[in-house]
Amino acid sequence: MNDESDLAEVPALLHRAAAPVRVRLLEWQEDGLLRVSAPSGEPFVCEWLESVALQAQDWRPGDHLLALPPSALEPGCVLGRIRRGPAGSAAQQVTLQARDRLTLRCGESSLEMHADGKVLLKGDDVLLRAKGTQRIRAGTVAIN
Repeated sequence: MNDESDLAEVPALLHRAAAPVRVRLLEWQEDGLLRVSAPSGEPFVCEWLESVALQAQDWRPGDHLLALPPSALEPGCVLGRIRRGPAGSAAQQVTLQARDRLTLRCGESSLEMHADGKVLLKGDDVLLRAKGTQRIRAGTVAIN
């Protein structure tokens, strides 16, 4: 939504709507905006609300989302994905992704992963358990 010609394509109903609407994701655009389809079928673009719980990188075309429609001055804003599933069900897989470094921290302990392959695990008391074989493979192993 960089010029007024884009805004002219959005139905007048969407300009007046104050409440979020259910939309369908059409595509991720190269500029990082989401192209979605309104309930009427009209497409428009949205930014998306970033939060710790929101894993937007997992969204796929066809997903149903909840969005605030665009205004005359700004694109719409996707608030989240609409899903159904058993209450309390855990995801089969969770991926956290960072470009340079990813850190998980709890109190005095931390797990830090760097893009160059370096991994640093810190803690006052570190315990590794395995029911099967526990392997250590490295070019060199230094203990103390």
